[in-house]
Amino acid sequence: MKKILSIICVLGLSLPAFAGFKEHFDLGQQYLSNYQYSGAVTEFKSALRINYMDNSARIGLINSYLARGKYYADTEKNYEKAANDYRAALFYLIHYPNANQVQNSSQAIVSVTSNLNKCLSASGFDTSAKNRFEKAKQLRAEGDFAAAGYEFNQTLSDTSLIKDSFQQTGDIMKLLGNDVKSAEYYKKAVSVAPNDIQLRLSYAKMLDKLGQEEDAVNEYNYILSKTSNDKEVLYSLERIYKKKLEESPNDAAITSNLGAIMQKEGNFDEALKYYSKAEYLDPSNVNTRINVGTLYQQKGDYKTAINAFDSILILYPDNTEANTYKAQCLAKLGKKTEAQELFKKVLAKDPSNEFVQNEMLVMIKDNATPAEFIDYVKKNNSNNAGNILYEYGLDLHKNGKISDAIIVYKEVIALEPDNSEAYVNLAIAQSQDKDMSNALATLNAAKNKFPNNSQIEETIKSVNSQMTDQKLSQAAEFYNNKEYEKAIDEYLKITPTTSDIMLSVAGAYQNMGDNDKAIEYYKEALNLAPANSDIAYYIAALYADKDDMDNAKQYAQKSLALNKSNKQAKELLDGINTNIIAQKLENAVALFDKEQYDESLALLNEVLAKNPKDAYAMYYRGMIYDTKQKYSDAIKDYKSAVSLNPDLMIINYLIGIDYDMLEKYKDAMSYYKAFTATYSEDDDYLKYANNRINELAPYVK
Repeated sequence: MKKILSIICVLGLSLPAFAGFKEHFDLGQQYLSNYQYSGAVTEFKSALRINYMDNSARIGLINSYLARGKYYADTEKNYEKAANDYRAALFYLIHYPNANQVQNSSQAIVSVTSNLNKCLSASGFDTSAKNRFEKAKQLRAEGDFAAAGYEFNQTLSDTSLIKDSFQQTGDIMKLLGNDVKSAEYYKKAVSVAPNDIQLRLSYAKMLDKLGQEEDAVNEYNYILSKTSNDKEVLYSLERIYKKKLEESPNDAAITSNLGAIMQKEGNFDEALKYYSKAEYLDPSNVNTRINVGTLYQQKGDYKTAINAFDSILILYPDNTEANTYKAQCLAKLGKKTEAQELFKKVLAKDPSNEFVQNEMLVMIKDNATPAEFIDYVKKNNSNNAGNILYEYGLDLHKNGKISDAIIVYKEVIALEPDNSEAYVNLAIAQSQDKDMSNALATLNAAKNKFPNNSQIEETIKSVNSQMTDQKLSQAAEFYNNKEYEKAIDEYLKITPTTSDIMLSVAGAYQNMGDNDKAIEYYKEALNLAPANSDIAYYIAALYADKDDMDNAKQYAQKSLALNKSNKQAKELLDGINTNIIAQKLENAVALFDKEQYDESLALLNEVLAKNPKDAYAMYYRGMIYDTKQKYSDAIKDYKSAVSLNPDLMIINYLIGIDYDMLEKYKDAMSYYKAFTATYSEDDDYLKYANNRINELAPYVK
C-alpha cells in the first residue's frame, strides 16, 4: 500500500477561554508536538466536551487523529486502526462542525477521504451500506463514537438505513456534547420517519434542552396527538408552561394552556382550577371556555360538554371550534344527523376548513373501504378530491397499509396528473410491496412528465439500488447454496456491472472447476477495477494452476506493480520464477541427452543467469564443455558444482579425467583419489580411477 499522505488542517486557532478546557487543550498540544498521538486525542476530546464549539480543539483533535492514522498505516501497517482514525477525523471535518467550517476544510476532506479509502482497500473492507452500518454499530459499542458517526453517514444510499443512521448520529452528537448538531440529526431522522414517537421524543427533549421552547412544545404536542397522553411529554410541557407562568403570572393564555396540560394528564380538578383562573384573568377568552367543554368531552360527559359549548354559541353562534366540538359530542351521542348539520354550518361559513372537512370524512372513512371512501370523496368533495385522497393515501402509507395506499395514489394521479409527489409515493409504495418493475414504470412515466424533478431522479436511483440489492441477495443465496450456475445467471442480470459482481461470477466458475471462465471474468473485474492488486493476483494464481507460467508471471508482476506489499503475489511470483527455472533446467537436460549440446548450453546459461548457484545447471554445463573438449571450462564448472552440492561425488572423477586430458597428472591423481575415497559403488568408474592412480603413481612425486 502506498504511504498515507499527512493532512494537517491549518486554520486559525482561537484562544481557549475556559478553565479546565485550557488544561486539556494545552496538554493536547504538548502531546501532539511530542508525537504522543493517543494522549493528544484524549486531551483534545476532553477539551471539546467542555466547549464543543471551540474550533481550535476540534482542529487539534483532527490533527491528532490524522497523525496517529498515518503512523498506524505507514509504520505499523495496521490499516484497520488507521481507517478508524481517518473515519474519526472525517467526522470532525464533515459532520461535527457548521457548514462554513466544512467548506473551509474541503481540500483536507478530499485528501483524508482518499487515505481512508486506501486503508479500507488494503484491509479488504466491504463498503456496502449494510456492512458499513454494522461496522458503525460495532464502533459505537466499542466507544469509538466519532468513527461510528462517520460510518453511519456512509450508509445513506440504503433507504432502509437512513432513519436509523441519522438517529444514531444524533445520539452520538448528544454523547459528545454537541446538542445543536444532535438536534439537527434528530430533525433529519424525524423527516424520514415522522411517526417514530420515541425518535420525536428524543428530538423534542433536545429542543427543550437548547431552550427552543416553542419548537419543543410543537413536538411534544405532536407526540401527544399520536399517543395516549405520554406522561414524560406532559411533564415536560408542564415544566415549560409553569416556567412561562412564573415569568407572566397574569397571562390568561398561559394559564389556560397549563390547564389543558393538566387536563391531558387526567388531573381534571387541577385543570378546572387553572381554567377558572384564566377566565378570571380574561373573561372574554373563549378558548378557556372551549377547553372546559373539551374537558367534559374527554370525560365522556357529552351533555355537560355541549352545555359549555352552548354557553359560547349563545354569544358567538358562528364560533367554529364550539360548533365543531359540539358536533363531535352529538356524534358520540348518536345524533349523527344533527352533527352533520353543524359540520355543514361550519363549512358554509368556512368552506376551506380542512379540520371540519376531515371530521365529516372521518365519519365515513372509519367504516369504509378505500374504494368506498374514494367514491364518497369524489362525489362530495370534487373540488379538493385530489388533495383529500392524497393525504388519505399518505396516512395509509405511513401506517403500513401499502396495498391500500397504492390504490389511493393511483386515483390521485388520475385526478391530479401534475402531482409529482403522488408518482414518487406510488413508486415507493410499489417498491415496498416488492413490485420493483411497476415501481420503475411509475417513475419512468413521472420522469417523462417531470424531466427536471430531482426527487424522481433520486427515487429512481433508490429503486434501482433496491432492485440490485434484491438480485445480489438472490445471487448470494444461490452462491452460498453452491448453486453456482444459478448464481452466475443472477449476477449477470445485474446492471450496471461492477468489479464485485464480476469477482462473484469468477468465483462461481472457479468453484465449478472452470478456470478458463474464471480467468475471463477475473479479467473483466480487473478492467472495472484496474488498480486492484488482488484481482491481478487471482488471475496469476489460476494461470499458474494451468501451468501457463508466462501469463502467470505477467499477472503476478502486475499485481506487485499495483501493490508492492501484496505478500501473496510476491510469494507466487517467486514460485513461478522457480518453476520456470526448473522447467528450463529439465529441458536443458533433455536436450543434453539428445546430444543437442548447443541448445542445451543456451538454456543452461539462462538458468545460471537467473540462479548462479544452481549446482545441477553448472554440472551439466561442465559436461557440455567436456564434449566440446573445453576441459578448463569444464573443470571450473565442475568445481563450482561440487562446492554447491558435495553429494555430486562423480564430479571428482570427471575433474580427474579432464586434468588427465590436460596432462596435469598430479591434479588428476588428486581428484581420482578424492573420488575413490568417497565413492562406494564397485563399478567401472571406480576401477578406472584406481587403475589410473596406479598408472600415474610412478610419474607423480
